[in-house]
Amino acid sequence: MSGNQMRHLEPFPLRTLGGWIVAVLFLAGVGIAFLSFKNQVARLSLEVARTEKDLIQWKKRNMRVQVGLARASSAVELERRIASWHLGLVKTSELEVVRMEEGKPSDALADTTKRERQLP
Repeated sequence: MSGNQMRHLEPFPLRTLGGWIVAVLFLAGVGIAFLSFKNQVARLSLEVARTEKDLIQWKKRNMRVQVGLARASSAVELERRIASWHLGLVKTSELEVVRMEEGKPSDALADTTKRERQLP
């Protein structure tokens, strides 16, 4: 038989069937990859949204702490605290000089009349 007669003996050409199978498998792979990437993008966008909410909460907490620090370190608040502790401290005026000596131990029991205890 000649080559032309052998070619037409198959009712359905196997090369065509193989080509269609490869094309379908390729399209299925592309579809699965597309869905995988789409799911990954959706998951990452949810994670970014959650992280942004956390960031906003941390910024609010940070502002509250800054306001609390500013309020607690204000001169008026410090004077109020000192007055509430009843320590007997007196605010120094601008003309007063406070002299501190190095190496001399502080005397917590010194009298308020500015007399120092005699150290043995």
